[in-house]
Amino acid sequence: MGKHGSAKEIEWVQPRIRGIIPIGEMYASKTTRRHAKSGRFRVTFDRNFEDVITACSEREATWINNKIKTEYITLHEIGFAHSVEVWDHRKLVGGLYGVTIGAAFFGESMFSKVNNCSKLAMLAAMARLKVAGFTLFDTQFPSPHLKTLGGIAVAHNIFIKQLDSSINKIANFNAITTENSWDKILSAATK
Repeated sequence: MGKHGSAKEIEWVQPRIRGIIPIGEMYASKTTRRHAKSGRFRVTFDRNFEDVITACSEREATWINNKIKTEYITLHEIGFAHSVEVWDHRKLVGGLYGVTIGAAFFGESMFSKVNNCSKLAMLAAMARLKVAGFTLFDTQFPSPHLKTLGGIAVAHNIFIKQLDSSINKIANFNAITTENSWDKILSAATK
């Protein structure tokens, strides 16, 4: 990560306590479910990676500098970085991006321009990961916000065991090429 948005260098960070969301065990509040089922929002995958990472970086305090953007765009072009986009008609209103290695997905950042749209992106990502055979959804750091979505904190040694197992499996984020209905997404993503 960059120290801040205008930093030129990248720092490597390894959390001692890691945040993960168990595959298929995300929590969706009644409000989030209502947003999903409203018919207002649609989801796409890997259609607008550059706009997603840019939106994620447009915060007052960010670790996503230009070097990070450039490197992740390259990772996307070669098939390792992926985005989830949430649309309100033709306007990008939420999303997230992350990196895949084997059957592990490393969530990097998310954004929301309309309430709950980052949560909709998380639900869509989780559903895709479950259906595609992923075994690890890493959120890097645990946080109170991620806990409300089903995130848990795991010790470093437990995370490393899960990571070793996951990166040696095969999963394909884009094995599913059609978008699903929100009912199917909610069913696959949540307990």
